Amino acid sequence: MNYSDIHNKVRLWYKRYGRETLPWRQTDDPYVIYISEMMLQQTQVKTVLERFFFPFLERFPTLQSIKEASLDDLLHAWQGLGYYRRARYIYDCAQIAAPKLPTDPKELVKLPGIGKSTAHAIAAFSTHQPVAILDANVKRILYRFFAKQKATEKELWQMAEELLDREEPYIYNQAMMDIGAMVCLPKAPKCELCPLSSHCMGRENPLAYPQKKERKKRPIKQKKIAVVQCNNKLLMRKRQTELLGGLWEFPEVEELQLPVDKPCCTITHTYTHFKLEAELFYIKVDQCSGIKEGEWIDIASFSEIATSSLEKKIIKQLFQTDTN
Repeated sequence: MNYSDIHNKVRLWYKRYGRETLPWRQTDDPYVIYISEMMLQQTQVKTVLERFFFPFLERFPTLQSIKEASLDDLLHAWQGLGYYRRARYIYDCAQIAAPKLPTDPKELVKLPGIGKSTAHAIAAFSTHQPVAILDANVKRILYRFFAKQKATEKELWQMAEELLDREEPYIYNQAMMDIGAMVCLPKAPKCELCPLSSHCMGRENPLAYPQKKERKKRPIKQKKIAVVQCNNKLLMRKRQTELLGGLWEFPEVEELQLPVDKPCCTITHTYTHFKLEAELFYIKVDQCSGIKEGEWIDIASFSEIATSSLEKKIIKQLFQTDTN
């Protein structure tokens, strides 16, 4: 296979069509690149660009500024992005690495939440190190380019390293991400526009690669949520579980020693791996001091604390108040 020809075509394509104006491509600051990589792991470029990237960096311009902040502040700034584990990883990373993020991939992977691909992206984009990346878009390209229906993570890394342009790793890696996002699409690949097409082994039937996984039906979970009001305050607690840990939430009915009647309403909420069907129990009490299972949060200041979209949905449904 003529890798030199492939690399030249990829370079030319990037110069013509690459998204060079993206703000995280206008810097070699490893911290800024790191934040962009973490945001983009589960969120679309358009959403990150329009709503989150600039406000977050204005609030936290350096890794040191995150180290000096509270986790609550960071989670509040992350609201709307979802997958809050990413924010907790960033916070933990800052406690270890601040004031400056390393650029050596071997050091980066030792930090919380930084996997091999993210480490390689930081290294390639900040200091142009000749390392391959392996995000979802790149994986799809590799499956099709090498006509592989199945491949282990190790095999995918081997393919990524084989195809890597070591002379221009920055351009190559940015181009591969863009080709995956703009050309080698999951459902309607534009093979006629792809710089890899003349060498692509899967071009004749790109939708055959990779082999489609059977979509599992989301399981349904039930929950009884207590919305306890005392004057103009609501009872909240900090979530301790892995899912959405550190965010404020309403307690469950069985945690409170309070009499309840019938639920006032039900609410559904969809998470990545399951669907929640929750009964809401609205309870009004006269004395705040008698309840110790949580903290009282002023309804007017609800928008100032870090909560999940479920809590926002509950507030809006019960009080017709938008907390965004």
